[in-house]
Amino acid sequence: MKTQSKFSKPAHSAKSVTRREQEALEEIEKVLTELIGTDENGSDSFLIIVEGKKDALSLRNLGVAAEIYPCANQPAAAFCEQIAETKKKVIILTDWDRKGRILASRFIRHFQNLGASYDETYRERLLMYTKKEIKDVESLYSHVTKLRQKCRHMSNEDDFIDVEGF
Repeated sequence: MKTQSKFSKPAHSAKSVTRREQEALEEIEKVLTELIGTDENGSDSFLIIVEGKKDALSLRNLGVAAEIYPCANQPAAAFCEQIAETKKKVIILTDWDRKGRILASRFIRHFQNLGASYDETYRERLLMYTKKEIKDVESLYSHVTKLRQKCRHMSNEDDFIDVEGF
C-alpha cells in the first residue's frame, strides 16, 4: 500500500471539493431558500414558470412548495395571460440554453405588455453559479445533491495539508 508523507498534499480525489464549488453551493442554497418561500410573504406570494414537468419535479425535490407551471407545448402569449390573471409575482426559471433564453425573453415581453410583476433574477443567479456544470433546471436537483454530498464529505474528512511541525 502506498503511503503519503505527513507533509504532502493528498491526491485530488473525485470527492474533494473546491472553494468555487463551496461558494456556488452557498449561493445556490440562498436562491433555493428564497424560492422555498421563507421570505416575509411566504411561497403564496409568487409562482414559478419552468419549461417542463421534469424542471418542476427537480424544484419540488429541492423543497420548493410554490406553485410551479410548466409552459411546454403552450403558446407563450396565452400562457402568460393565464399566469398574469393570478395577480402573483412570476418567477421565470427557464433553462440556461439558447431556447431557455429566447423563451425567457418572450415571457418578459408578454408580462411587460400585460403589466404583470415578474422576476428573472433567480434564473440569472442560478445560471451564474451552475453554467459550467449544468444547463437546465431539470439537472438542478442532482447537481445540488452532488455538491451537498461533496461538501458534507469534506467537513467529515481531513483533506488538507498537515503543516504541524513547520
